[in-house]
Amino acid sequence: MKVTALTTDLVRVPFGKPTRVPLTDPKPTGPAGADVVLVRAETDAGLSGVGFAHLLGPGGAAVRALIDTDLAPLVVGEDPRDTDKLFARAEAHFRATGFAGLAARAYSAVDVALWDLKGKAAGVPLCRLLGAAREAAPFFASDLDLGGRDAADVLKAAKPLLKQGATGVRVEIGGGNVQADADRVREISDGLGDDAWVGVAANGAFDLGTAQALAHFFEDIGIDWFEDPIPAADEVGYAKLAELMETPLAVGSGFGSREAFFRVIRTGHVRTVRPDVCRLGGITPLLKVAAVAEAFQVAVCPVRMPEVGVHLACGLGVVTHVDSVSWLKDVFGGGPKVEGGKLVPGTEPGLGLTVK
Repeated sequence: MKVTALTTDLVRVPFGKPTRVPLTDPKPTGPAGADVVLVRAETDAGLSGVGFAHLLGPGGAAVRALIDTDLAPLVVGEDPRDTDKLFARAEAHFRATGFAGLAARAYSAVDVALWDLKGKAAGVPLCRLLGAAREAAPFFASDLDLGGRDAADVLKAAKPLLKQGATGVRVEIGGGNVQADADRVREISDGLGDDAWVGVAANGAFDLGTAQALAHFFEDIGIDWFEDPIPAADEVGYAKLAELMETPLAVGSGFGSREAFFRVIRTGHVRTVRPDVCRLGGITPLLKVAAVAEAFQVAVCPVRMPEVGVHLACGLGVVTHVDSVSWLKDVFGGGPKVEGGKLVPGTEPGLGLTVK
């Protein structure tokens, strides 16, 4: 089987506007929408694979152009099942300019399409190809906090998802007002109740002293993880945080290389790593991160992309949860669905996605 063509498309997915804007911060800071780059890989066997990557900022047109002009010639004519070989070829192609960044995001869409083809060629869902660790996976909601929503709106949106089975919500902070962040997290945590999981993500926004103060506060109110509280490069800071705080550390949503994960995993300072399929360059490099994490007994929870994440969580034992967002419900048919309080992948071969 050989790839005969790669075709691309670029679509804009708007996010819903907040129903209420806080008077203390009348300008919402969250993204208004996502650009989604779609890839279709055609083969001489009559099979086609679907891949995609999303961007919350600029660069969608550049990512699409990289696929059309640089990556397609590397993949067309090759066996799509040779994912390791093709990933290494893509990395080598961008070695002079650097693979991390837009090039990795562009290749991630291609790599996802190749893995979709691998599942279809084998006649099984991707999760079964990866190992079939479980039939269904727990999930939390990660898109309730975008676009400037205040705590009351987050709680209103979360309650139906909790009834469906979501374990809880992931809350983003770091907008500049630390006290407002703390108050908002407390209100969401109190409103969800003791049984709900609450993770807090800061995207590396704080210095060590502020992160330590917030970590102690989060311990008092029962937060379940503190994600990326300080810049990723501050390895000494993470070592100090790990010694002082009881709230589990989660790290890696902004990492752009496998090596960054390997370093932080080996230190033993974190309990969960958060690889992003788009930032790393696809499923292929994420699997290498997952293998090292499993060896060091560190949990893995990939960033968003539940259409892929459900297969990773059901295929690999080390992947504990699906980070669920509903951004692409109008882009794809098929995909994960909730059954018995957990997310389950489709039964169709590959990712089980169709482009609407």
